[in-house]
Amino acid sequence: MSFSVVLQAAGGGAIGVGHLSRTATLATALRKTGFWHRVILLWETTPEIAAHFQPPECEVIVVPNSQAAFRERSHLCAEQDSAILVTDLLNVQPQDIVAAKKQGYQAFVHINDSGSGRFLADILVDEDAFKSLKDLPASFEGVGLMGASYRIINQSVVQLRPSAPWQGETVEKVLITLGGADPDNLTLKLVQSLYQQEEHPNLSVTTVVGPAFDIKQVNNLENIAEKKDNFRVVKSPVSLGKLIQEHDLIVTLGGITSYEAMCLGKPCAAIAWGSMKYYIEQLSLLGLLSNLGEVNYAAHHLCEIMKNVDSLHKLARLGWKKIDGQGTERIYNKIYELTNISKFF
Repeated sequence: MSFSVVLQAAGGGAIGVGHLSRTATLATALRKTGFWHRVILLWETTPEIAAHFQPPECEVIVVPNSQAAFRERSHLCAEQDSAILVTDLLNVQPQDIVAAKKQGYQAFVHINDSGSGRFLADILVDEDAFKSLKDLPASFEGVGLMGASYRIINQSVVQLRPSAPWQGETVEKVLITLGGADPDNLTLKLVQSLYQQEEHPNLSVTTVVGPAFDIKQVNNLENIAEKKDNFRVVKSPVSLGKLIQEHDLIVTLGGITSYEAMCLGKPCAAIAWGSMKYYIEQLSLLGLLSNLGEVNYAAHHLCEIMKNVDSLHKLARLGWKKIDGQGTERIYNKIYELTNISKFF
C-alpha cells in the first residue's frame, strides 16, 4: 500500500500568506522522508503568490477559490491508494471534516486554532506558544500537538540557529517585516513615524516587502529609501533567516516571523493589529516579545525599548529557549504514525 498527503491552504489579501508558508515547510519535510508516494500542496491563491512559496520538491496545484479546491481535493483523493488530508484553513467546521472523509481521505490533520471543526480532527496542531493540552475540550478524541514544541519553522532558518541568543550592547539594525500582505499599510505608517522620532538618527532600518503588498505602499517605501542612506527595502526574500541574522531587533505582526526570530535568538517586538492583537498580548505576557501597541504609538514604544538592552537580552534568551526549530519533525513523525493505525487504513 502506498500513502499520499494532500496539504490544503489558502493565502493572500487580508488573510496573509502564513498558511502557504507553513504548509510549504511541512510538505518539504514530508517529501524528504522518502516515505510518501505523493506530497501535494493544494493552494487557494494567485499563481504569482504560489510561485513565491512553491517548494521545488513538491507538487503544487493552484485554484482560485474554495469551491475549486473542494473539487480538486476530491479528484486527488480518488487517484491515491490511501490519502491523508492536512488543512491549514480558517474557520474549519464539523461538516468540513465529514466532507473530507466522504471524499475518501482516511485521516484528517488540522493546523491552526480556527473553527469548531478542528476538534474532530485526528491530529490537531496548535503551535501557539501559550497553548497546551489543557486547551482541548474533554470531547476531543484525536491527538493534540499543542504549544511551542510544534512550531513549524522553515529549515533555511533552523540551519542558522546560533549556539547562544543575541547579546549585543546596543541596537544598531532593526528589521521591519509585517507579513506577506500588510493590507493596512502598517509598514509605511511605522517607517514614517519612526523617522519623525529623531531619537536614533544613526539607526539602520530594513523593511521587507512581501509578495502581496499593495504597489502604492511599495513605491512610497522605495521613495523613502532613495532619500535615507540608512533605510532599505528588500522585496520578497525566499527566506528571512539571513535578514533576521543580520539585525539586532525584529519588528513583526506576531506571526510566523516572530517565532523565526525567537529560533534565531533575536529579540522581537510586534505591532498590535486586527486579529493578531490577541496573540501578541499572550506572547508578551510570556515574555517572548515586546508589545508595541497600535501602529500610531509603535514607533515611540520601539524607541523606548531600544534603550533597555537588558530587557532585549531577556526577550532573546526566552524566545531562543522556547523555539528550538524541531517542531516540523515532531509533526511529521505523528502524521507518519497514522499510517500504522488500523482504524484509518
